Amino acid sequence: MLNFAQNITKLFKPTGACLEDVGIRFYLKYLCLIVPVLVVMLSSATDLQAQDIHFSQFYSAPLITNPANTGMSGEDMRIAVNYRNQWAKVGSPYETLSASLDRKLAILNHTFGIGGAILHDQSSSFNLSANEFLMSMSYSRIINNHQFTIGLQPGFVSKAFNLEGLTFGSQFDPTGQFFNGSLPSLENGLSGQINYLDINVGIFWRTLIRYIMPSAGISVSHVNFPVEKFSTSSSGTRLSAKLTFNGEVVIPVNSRIDLTPLMLYSYTPGTNEFIAGTIGGYAINSFSIPVKKIYALTMVRLNPMRDIDAVIFGGGAKFLNFNLGISYDFNISPLRTVTNFNGGFEISLIYTGNRRARENPNIPCYIIN
Repeated sequence: MLNFAQNITKLFKPTGACLEDVGIRFYLKYLCLIVPVLVVMLSSATDLQAQDIHFSQFYSAPLITNPANTGMSGEDMRIAVNYRNQWAKVGSPYETLSASLDRKLAILNHTFGIGGAILHDQSSSFNLSANEFLMSMSYSRIINNHQFTIGLQPGFVSKAFNLEGLTFGSQFDPTGQFFNGSLPSLENGLSGQINYLDINVGIFWRTLIRYIMPSAGISVSHVNFPVEKFSTSSSGTRLSAKLTFNGEVVIPVNSRIDLTPLMLYSYTPGTNEFIAGTIGGYAINSFSIPVKKIYALTMVRLNPMRDIDAVIFGGGAKFLNFNLGISYDFNISPLRTVTNFNGGFEISLIYTGNRRARENPNIPCYIIN
């Protein structure tokens, strides 16, 4: 149990000395500003009802889940890579790849995080692709045994699709009762690529109660409501803000076994998604093999407005400074008659490490008795 507590308190430890309790009014001021803004954005933006890029292993894509996760790995540096392949058994597969890098910084006893992420999503037979380049930054304080973090994530988005092979209503040939690509499309100013600025924000909280560590975060994507349009003659479609809430509780069972119940809920006007499950970890106390811990994962994904979408099984291992995760979504929605229960495959790899070897022997001042 002691080894587990020593490892988990590293997540709380800022670079440098332990921060003093300076009063909660600092964060109440920001929360009073942020929460009403989030409510207004979600209630007023209802133009687009679409699903953003997402991973089943959302916990392994920290900067994609919430910008407030930037620099919050417990180590000085983190590199995370995720790959998802979905619907490979149903026509053209959907592929998603992300890579992120973030670091923790200490400036005058204040803890900051800085990093960036790149996403690539490829879908449909018309080669619809999306590329996102994100910069993340965060600021964290420990107040009365609680860690609060706020994050900001500006980014640049580029989307494109292949115009070749597309036909439109004006190209329907009534004589032969088919779409004739040689007829004029009458689509003026049609472009195969769009670019726009996107901004995400988030807040994050966690604490340590004896040996149990709960944490939760809320993020909002598209706070600037960017407009997507592939035609200059169109007014386009304004993206709605997307709200994402995620939380987990790390529970040690004994010196080797720990359980982590976790969940994620995302909401965009017109659609939502809920994922919940548990990760079980088993520590391997052996110097003869590089593997230090193994994991097992069971989760379920559902649309609360529709039905259960998939059950997710997976596993992973911690070796050296790496965490490897593999999972598979088994589709059990009504679409299973077409997919034959096949869904999505995911693999993730995370590296964490210190820029310099250091060990702080001081007892953390933020453990709750």
